[in-house]
Amino acid sequence: MTRSEMSTKKLLIILVLPSVVIIFFVILAPIMFSFFISLNKASPKLGGIDLHWRGISNYYNFFFNDPQFWLSVRITLYFTIVSLMVELIIGTGIALVLNREFFARSLVRAIILIPWAVPTVVNARLWEWIYAGNDFGALNGILKVLGILAKDHNVVWLGFDTPFADTPILGSFFSWMGVSRALNMIIIADTWKVTPLVVFLLLAGLQQIPKTLYEVGSIDGANSWKKFWSITYPYLKPVYLVILVLRTMELFRVFDIIYILMQYSIRVVGVYTYEIGMKFLKFGQGATLSFLVALFILAFTLIYIRIFYREEV
Repeated sequence: MTRSEMSTKKLLIILVLPSVVIIFFVILAPIMFSFFISLNKASPKLGGIDLHWRGISNYYNFFFNDPQFWLSVRITLYFTIVSLMVELIIGTGIALVLNREFFARSLVRAIILIPWAVPTVVNARLWEWIYAGNDFGALNGILKVLGILAKDHNVVWLGFDTPFADTPILGSFFSWMGVSRALNMIIIADTWKVTPLVVFLLLAGLQQIPKTLYEVGSIDGANSWKKFWSITYPYLKPVYLVILVLRTMELFRVFDIIYILMQYSIRVVGVYTYEIGMKFLKFGQGATLSFLVALFILAFTLIYIRIFYREEV
């Protein structure tokens, strides 16, 4: 290596070193410390944290000795899967419409962005008022005006009754999953806010598809459904992969909207983690749950990549 090359290498190291140091202390060091905490029984004490080494006992106990953990996982899985299905179906439909030429299309695109711009806390309080189970609840009021509900009857939209409870198999399955009416209502509220993001990601992918492909499809006699599966879907697969990974990370660790609306009544994994770590001050178990959430998200991501990779092959 020449003297000039050595000087260039030293300069590169000097320029990169500050970023590496910042990343280490801001990201890597906290993650390493959290993992160390997860291997201990950690509780607060005056001036610090009291640590007692437990190894993988925290992980073992959650997997084999904590039914509440698996109930929270089932509730979170339901919330994640149903939300993804609704967002992808509605988002794809809206994106296909917005990709067409029509009057005031730019204005409609701008309006659709509004729900995504609403802060999560504001969104939660907005839907709390909509779902209020009294005469002041917006949804009950609209249904009464339309004549769907009786004037003296109010629906408790954030109730804990199990959907299809009287149906033998379906009711038992929903009960085992921990599904309630409130959970389904929260899925609607969260979908309303996040669907615009899905729409614009898909719309960006749609605008990269050459229009000549649809013209060729029309000449070959393909209907709209065949055009979607033969032309649109293959081009959108990378976008769907990004949406699935991004939204799975957000949905599986959901906390804010559920906690604001229901407190600890619906224990998804995020709420259960907060309850264990911050309410009961069991820092070791809370850190363990955080890493388990990360493992579940990683498993989902690998499944998505594997599925799309197979389709590509």
